[in-house]
Amino acid sequence: MLRLEDLIGKTVALTLVQSEKAGGYDALLHGVESGGLWVEIAEMERILGYIPRKPKTLQSRPQQKPVFFIPYAQIAFLIAPSTELGESDLGA
Repeated sequence: MLRLEDLIGKTVALTLVQSEKAGGYDALLHGVESGGLWVEIAEMERILGYIPRKPKTLQSRPQQKPVFFIPYAQIAFLIAPSTELGESDLGA
């Protein structure tokens, strides 16, 4: 059985309850909590006007991107990538 925790670090498609965007969002799953999900959504970054800073030195930290908390009550549905099963997984 697939669990949300198994999808951390993978891209999922999700649709939000009160969103006007048809088709939903592609989101990189960062974390799973009892109340919702922590996701990175490039389109929301653009909507909010997120502009990455240029590094001051070559040894500076990697850029940090905003991560959004989406409560489960606001998620209409979530689609995960399918898992390919081999014959041994099917009990053959």
